[in-house]
Amino acid sequence: MSLSRIAVAISLVFSYPLAFVGLRDGVVDLLKIKPTPKTQNVLTVSLLSLVTFAALVIPDVSFVLSFGGATLGNSLIYVFPFLMFRKAIMNKPDATARQKAEVKFAGVSAFLGVGMGFLGAKMAIASLG
Repeated sequence: MSLSRIAVAISLVFSYPLAFVGLRDGVVDLLKIKPTPKTQNVLTVSLLSLVTFAALVIPDVSFVLSFGGATLGNSLIYVFPFLMFRKAIMNKPDATARQKAEVKFAGVSAFLGVGMGFLGAKMAIASLG
């Protein structure tokens, strides 16, 4: 059991920086910031402060998991495939009427996925209090 705990600790210590660099680079791309060493340092300290504050304030990790599953999971399952499918079909000059109808059906599915995401997020937030 002690060996397992040590292995988990090593895994966390060495995988967190990899995930954090991905987060930082994603924020840089999203905000269209020029990545200079000074801006990266400021962004790193800011994001680490935000993550640490969230860890201190959120009492239960199950909230983070349920909220992330409700929002990101539904986006990954319903919304992103619809957006990719729509772009692939609409950029195709010889798209058939059936393919365009499938895009509309996928849009309805994505809309329902967004609704389920909101419902799941609302339930996750309600579980806090």
